[in-house]
Amino acid sequence: MKPLKGNKKIDFLFDKGKRCSSEFLSCVFLKQETDVLFYVVSVPKKFFPRAVDRNKIKRHLREVIRKNEDVFIKNGFGWYMIIFKHSSFVSFDALNKDVCSLF
Repeated sequence: MKPLKGNKKIDFLFDKGKRCSSEFLSCVFLKQETDVLFYVVSVPKKFFPRAVDRNKIKRHLREVIRKNEDVFIKNGFGWYMIIFKHSSFVSFDALNKDVCSLF
């Protein structure tokens, strides 16, 4: 698993990708014919104006993705953007269950 970098790639992902959502998360994904899984984590500034709060949620999401790497691989290799869409903090266990149910 590697982070997806570059505005052009992320814009392409938003244009061509498929969308799905769950209780706390929204996902945009695009399957590719590679053996590498790329991901991006995003937390809107609208819901969490303090950078400290956004960074904490991003750390939790990255850890959930790392722990559930096999779930992503079963879904297929490609590009994934995980967007946190809830307006308050969520426990780590709730995030873990939500990611598993999303995929």
